[in-house]
Amino acid sequence: MADVMHRDRGQLILVTGLAVAVTLVALVLLLNTVIYTQNLATRGAEVEDGGAVSFQQETIAGVGDVVDAENRAEYDTRTKVEANVTAGVKRYDRLASRYSAERSTLAVVETETVDLTEGRILRQTDASRNFTSDGESADWTLVEDAGSGDGPGVRGFALTVARDELSGTAGSAFAVRAVGSSDEWQARIYDDGGAITVAVKNGSEASATAVCSVMVSEATIDLTSGTVGGQRCPALVWANGVAAPYDVAFENADDATGTYGVTVNTSAAGTDVRTGNVAGPGTSSSPRSAPAVYAARFEIHFETPTLTYHTTVRSAPGEPR
Repeated sequence: MADVMHRDRGQLILVTGLAVAVTLVALVLLLNTVIYTQNLATRGAEVEDGGAVSFQQETIAGVGDVVDAENRAEYDTRTKVEANVTAGVKRYDRLASRYSAERSTLAVVETETVDLTEGRILRQTDASRNFTSDGESADWTLVEDAGSGDGPGVRGFALTVARDELSGTAGSAFAVRAVGSSDEWQARIYDDGGAITVAVKNGSEASATAVCSVMVSEATIDLTSGTVGGQRCPALVWANGVAAPYDVAFENADDATGTYGVTVNTSAAGTDVRTGNVAGPGTSSSPRSAPAVYAARFEIHFETPTLTYHTTVRSAPGEPR
């Protein structure tokens, strides 16, 4: 009888131990599942947030490409350029939304919200011509009262220059000037011993100081993006130290040869390209100007089963930061 009782107690202890072990394993598995689910949910949210941000950045860049392509077409009226930009944005939206729909995502440009900022594009496309005005003045004004409206007033201001045609000294070099009411910014471009060099004068500084150079026969200097020959030039900051509004002018323009382009915000009263110094649209003469779109503002919508994102964005490619 005692042996039976001992065996029963032993079996009870064994069964109880097994039950405790099974419970502990179940708890561990449940806890791991909760942790995994939490990590998965968090990671999914981050991925979708990243998708919304990517869509926003890609759309700003894509619409900016549309705007600049239509500006370069140089339509003779503002109505034409704005109509073609709007149509281009709609085409872009159709392509982008179709691509997103294939991935179970709603990503659209709200094309009915597109609002365009008036502008004017000024270009020289004859690479063999110097940078003088249409009347061949070496010192002349391109833009009056820039920066009076939304933003810095000019964007996409890039010049491609040939080294052999540049002056060999900074003092007599070709210069781009932003002339304010009391201070002036300058970017002087010259040949310094075989290198295309940019010297900058900021605001109230007494003179220009060399900041960047490249040893090439030809280089593009992007004044509003701050690059020289495709390389970042941190000290090249457009109109640094000069308060808007300011005039944009060339000095010693007969000491530089090449091409250039700039888009001007003309939405504010008094801001305009000095049309007397350039040819009008519909001609191949250089320099010339035509109606343009400076910026596009519009709403975008991005939606997945677990995320909805809606905001207003603005596209003005090549605008100084």
